Amino acid sequence: MELWKMIDKDEKRALTKMGMQTMLAHFGDENIHGAVVPPIFLNSTFIHESYEAFQEGKGYYYSRQSNPTLEVLEKKLAALESGESAKIFASGMAAISATLFHFLQQGDHVICSVPTYGGTYGMLGHYMKKFGITVDFIDFREMEHVRAAIKPNTKLIVCEAYSTFFMEIFDLSAVVAIAREHGLRTIIDNTCASPAFLRPLEWGFDVVIHSASKYLGGHSDVIAGVVIASEEIMESINQMEYPLFGGALGPLESWLVARGLKTFGLRMKQHASSALEVAQMLAENAKVARVNFPFLPSHEQHELAKKQFDGPSGLLSFELHGGADAAARVINRLKYFKIGVSWGGFESLVYSPGMSGPNEQFIDTIYEPRMGHLIRISVGLEDTIDLIEDLKAALEWA
Repeated sequence: MELWKMIDKDEKRALTKMGMQTMLAHFGDENIHGAVVPPIFLNSTFIHESYEAFQEGKGYYYSRQSNPTLEVLEKKLAALESGESAKIFASGMAAISATLFHFLQQGDHVICSVPTYGGTYGMLGHYMKKFGITVDFIDFREMEHVRAAIKPNTKLIVCEAYSTFFMEIFDLSAVVAIAREHGLRTIIDNTCASPAFLRPLEWGFDVVIHSASKYLGGHSDVIAGVVIASEEIMESINQMEYPLFGGALGPLESWLVARGLKTFGLRMKQHASSALEVAQMLAENAKVARVNFPFLPSHEQHELAKKQFDGPSGLLSFELHGGADAAARVINRLKYFKIGVSWGGFESLVYSPGMSGPNEQFIDTIYEPRMGHLIRISVGLEDTIDLIEDLKAALEWA
C-alpha cells in the first residue's frame, strides 16, 4: 500500500496547515535509524518471511512495481499538488504516455491545446493514429473553439498550464466547466508553472503531469516524471500501465528528486523574482519587439495570470525586431545563459526554436512566422544583476 494512503485523517488535516516549504522539509520522510535524510533502497527485489506472508501481498516484492524510496517521493509530490496519490516515472514522456494510454482506446478523440510540448504533440498527432485515436489541436485562448471541437467520441481534454515557447495561458475554470458539461476527463501538464504557483487539481482538473526533471528536481541531474490524481485513477494506473510499460524510476533517481524538493520553495521564489526583473528589462529594450511573459503588467493576459497563478516561474521568451539572424547573434554572445534545450535547473539556459529548423506543429499557424525571432530563456539562480547585464550586452548585437 502506498504511504500516502496510510496517512490518517488527523495527519492530513495537519498537512493542510503546513506551509509548502515546511511540508517538503519534514513530511513523508520516514524515521529510519534516526537518519535526517531518507536512505536509498537500491533493491530490485524484496524477500518475505513465509509463503503465507507473500500471499498476503503486504510490503514490497519488486521495484518495478513499488519501492520505499519512490514512495517517500510520491507522498511528497501528492501533497505538493493537493492530490490524493502520485506515481513517479522514469521520464516526463513515460508519465504522459502511460496516462494517455490509460484513458484512451481505439476510436477515441482528444482535444489538445496548441502550442504544446513536442512529445505530447508527437504522441497524439502521430503515434496514436495507428490505434485509430484522433486529435484536434485547438487554441485554448478562445473557449468557443474548444467547445466547437467536441465530438461524440471525444474522451479527453489535454493542455498545458502555459506553453513553453509563447507562455500563453487560458481560462482554467472554463476548461473544467466545459469538460464536466460533456463528461470529459481533463489532463494538464503543470511543469512550466510548477505547484509553487499553480495547483490544477484545486481548479478541478482530473490529472496533473510533470516533468520532474525540471523545477521539481531542480539540479539538472535527473530525468523523471510524475502523475498526480485521485486514489481511484492512480490505483488503476498503478495496476496496469505502470508495471506493464515498465516506466518505473530508479531508487537513486527518486532520491535525487526528493533531495531537490527540499529547496523547491526557496528556488522557485528566486526563479520568480529574477525572471520578473529580467522580463521588465527586456520590455524596455529597443531591440526587443515583444516579451512573452503574462506576469508583466503590459501583457494582454496579465489580469488572467494574476487570477490563476500565485506568481511566475523562471521561464519566458522574447522576440527580436531583427529576426532569426539577430537571435543567433544574441545567443552566441551570451555568457551566463548556456545553450540548452531543457530548463528549470539551477543554471540559466537559452534556446531558440529556429535552431532546430521547421517544427510541424507550428507550420501554417499564427506562430510559425514568429519562431525564428523567438529566444526562450530559463532564468536560473545566478545573481540577477549578472543575468541582466549579460542579456543587455548580448542585445547590443541584435
